[in-house]
Amino acid sequence: MIAVQDIKLRGIPSLIVSDEKRKSLSLPTVIFWHGFTSAKEHNLHYAFLLAKEGLRVILPAALYHGDRGEGISQKKLSLSFWDIVLQGIRDTSAVRDALEERKLIADGRLFMAGTSMGGILTSGALAAFNWVKGGAVLMGNPSWETFARQQISRLTQEGVLNLSVEETEKQVAALRPYDISTQVEKIKDRPLFFWHGKLDDVVPYHSAYAFYQALHEAVDVQEDNAVFHLEPASGHKVTREGMLAMVKWVARKI
Repeated sequence: MIAVQDIKLRGIPSLIVSDEKRKSLSLPTVIFWHGFTSAKEHNLHYAFLLAKEGLRVILPAALYHGDRGEGISQKKLSLSFWDIVLQGIRDTSAVRDALEERKLIADGRLFMAGTSMGGILTSGALAAFNWVKGGAVLMGNPSWETFARQQISRLTQEGVLNLSVEETEKQVAALRPYDISTQVEKIKDRPLFFWHGKLDDVVPYHSAYAFYQALHEAVDVQEDNAVFHLEPASGHKVTREGMLAMVKWVARKI
C-alpha cells in the first residue's frame, strides 16, 4: 500500500509519498516540484509510480501556489515567476535539511525532478547543490538567462512589463548562478533525464536540447546517464509514455 502524508517540512506544505510499511525507513528520495499555476497534488501520479519502485517522493508546494496561495492576481503571479523559482531553490534546501534530520534519505541518494516550472527549478538546483545526485527535467529549461530574457521580451510586448535596461540586467544577473547551461561541468557524473514535446510553445524544447548536446560534448558521460526523450507530436503535456520512461529511469539511476 502507498501512503500519502500531508505535512509541513520547515514550514513548507508538502506531501510525502512512500510504501506504507517503509515510510519511517531511510529510502532513496526524490523531491518533485510542480509547474506554474499547478499544485503539489497534481503530481501525485508521478509520486505513486515512483513510490511503487521503492522510492520516497516529496511534493512541496511552491510559493503562491496551492496551500501557499495568497489570492494574488494572475498578473502579479506572472510577474513573480522567478521569485517563485528562486524561493523554490531555498525551499529545496530546507526540505532536504528536514529530511536529513529525520534520517529519511538513504546514503545521500537524493534526486530532483519536476514539470515545467518544476523542471526549471530542478535545473537550477543542480547548479546550486552538489548533494542533488541527479535529476529529471520534464518540459523544463536549463538556460535560465535565455528563458528569462524571452519572458521579459514577451511581457514587454504585451504591455505587462516595462523595465529599463538596467533593471532587466539586474534581474538577469540574479539568475546567472543557477543557469546550469553555462556550468555544464557541474553535471559531471550526475544522471540527467529530459522529456519534452517538440510542439511545446510554452517552454520550447530547443534550449534543453542544446544543453543536452553540450553536455555530451563537454563531459564524458555514459549514454544512459544523460538522456533526452523528444516526442514529435506532443506539446506542453507529458505523455503517459514519457512519465513511465522517467519513472523507470529514475528508479534505475538513483
